[in-house]
Amino acid sequence: MNATAPDWDLSAWFEDVGTPDYRAFVDRLTADLASLPSRLGAAEGTDALAGVLGDVEDAQARLWHLSAFLSCRRSADGRDEAVQRAEGERARLAAASTKVTVALQDALAGLDAAAFETLCAHPSLQDADHALRRTRDRARHAMPAALEDLAADLGVDGLHAWGRLYSRLTSELEFELRVPGAAPRTLPVSMARTTMEDADPAVRRAALAGANAAWARHGTTLAGCLNGIAGTRLALAARRGWDGVLDEALVDAGIERRTLDALWTAVRAHQDLPRRFLHAKARRLGLERLGFQDVGAPLPVDGEARLAWAEGHAKVRAAFRGAYPALADFADEAVARRWIDHAPRAGKSPGAFCTSSPVIEESRVFLTFHGAAGDVQTLAHELGHAFHNRVLRGLRPWARRYPMTLAETASTFAEQVVLEATLDDAATPADLRLALRDHRLTDAAVFLLNIPMRFDVEQGLYTRRRDGELSVRELCDLTRAAQLEHFGDALDPGQLDPWFWASKLHFYLTNIAFYNFPYTFGFLFSTAIYARWKAEGDAFLATYERLLRATGTGTAEQVARDTLGVDLGDPDFWAQAIRSLEPDLEAYTRG
Repeated sequence: MNATAPDWDLSAWFEDVGTPDYRAFVDRLTADLASLPSRLGAAEGTDALAGVLGDVEDAQARLWHLSAFLSCRRSADGRDEAVQRAEGERARLAAASTKVTVALQDALAGLDAAAFETLCAHPSLQDADHALRRTRDRARHAMPAALEDLAADLGVDGLHAWGRLYSRLTSELEFELRVPGAAPRTLPVSMARTTMEDADPAVRRAALAGANAAWARHGTTLAGCLNGIAGTRLALAARRGWDGVLDEALVDAGIERRTLDALWTAVRAHQDLPRRFLHAKARRLGLERLGFQDVGAPLPVDGEARLAWAEGHAKVRAAFRGAYPALADFADEAVARRWIDHAPRAGKSPGAFCTSSPVIEESRVFLTFHGAAGDVQTLAHELGHAFHNRVLRGLRPWARRYPMTLAETASTFAEQVVLEATLDDAATPADLRLALRDHRLTDAAVFLLNIPMRFDVEQGLYTRRRDGELSVRELCDLTRAAQLEHFGDALDPGQLDPWFWASKLHFYLTNIAFYNFPYTFGFLFSTAIYARWKAEGDAFLATYERLLRATGTGTAEQVARDTLGVDLGDPDFWAQAIRSLEPDLEAYTRG
């Protein structure tokens, strides 16, 4: 870890946290957010309201801009105390923005149908009608404005405090890695999942056992956090007139219940495919059956060469160039303009992401590149996200907000481009080719088995939380039952992970519930689109870009129907996407 500073250039945002340009931006945003609720309440007539709506959109875009910058800075160095203080200030701005949204809902709900349609047709609100209709629909599930304001204020030290407690506890939590024949090591619990991808099965078993022992030491506190989050959500959902927490999550995801039911119907009917893969993987690893800790285990690759950063991004760009020149041009620009933070560095957060700003219409990509084949795929994935944002360039901020269900479309598509290029390259060694298929099929197993398992755990949590708090034992039992349900005989029942409910951050996110099903949706939706491209040829890419550009201006069902002519409420759409994985499984089994 020789790098001491991030690779990317963030100067298009601000000179730094706390500099005059930063302070002026935050001070103006603070004042504007404070004034907007009263301005919305006082606006009379279509022209006046349309003018205030433009200012609301602008303020929300600036908060998005600020949040993206701080996310980059926090991830680049989590030890930066100035950034930590700035994050606290940003949280207060987010609460103020919530109050603006409440006032906006009230203003739109107060219009009769004719007046609302007149507003949507206003020249200054072109391409904003989807966002306005979503906001008006949400108003039907809003408490009186005073109660929504109170919920926003209490959320800072109530609902969101449970999430902060979880984050603080887990950031300090360590576990003992006790591998037979080796000296014990103490590792941060954040490294447990990575350690479970070690080539040595003894290390993987030790990682799961050690991490779960650490989670068990804090089981009561963790259960308290989860019960607090779930209980608060249930109370707010009831007050807002939702039938349950899932109903609100579906609105946030931009899909109907019919679509989710069709997705799960197809997934459950085809879980034999990922189970067959896991059985085949067990044989390749020399195991009778996999344990939960073995699902992400790598296949051995003889002498796998580690790539330097220049070689890695050149490999991605070459794959893009051969298949999709527009994507390659964009990747060239991202590298040339220093939009990617890639080097290993002390203080750098784990993981990878892409973020963007509607103010400067630029993206930044974050990852830690060690030169492995998986790092190359991660780079392609995150550049796919950035390309999606580029396709949206020129659209108003409200038309650039796409739901999570559609967020993984471009990223998974780009990752598949690089994977296919590597598999098609005659110079790719047979063992690496097999390892890449293993990587893709492991992803499929996650999306078709693990994600549905998470969904059932969260559904069970909210169903049972209505009758009272769940104990640590009940949460472990709920998790183990869901794993048995979805993985079936593909995993050793004595090597499951009953503490998954404690280790998965997604269950403790306080700004979104059911942070699971959109991943399966996105994987299969992108898989279907990629298959369509392969069937129709490069002429389809214009349709693909039109789809990406439409992701913020309609529901997922509308986007799919208008650009692809498909019905997402038909289980066969999803079943076809799953069945398209069969050739990979056949090649994996043979190879």
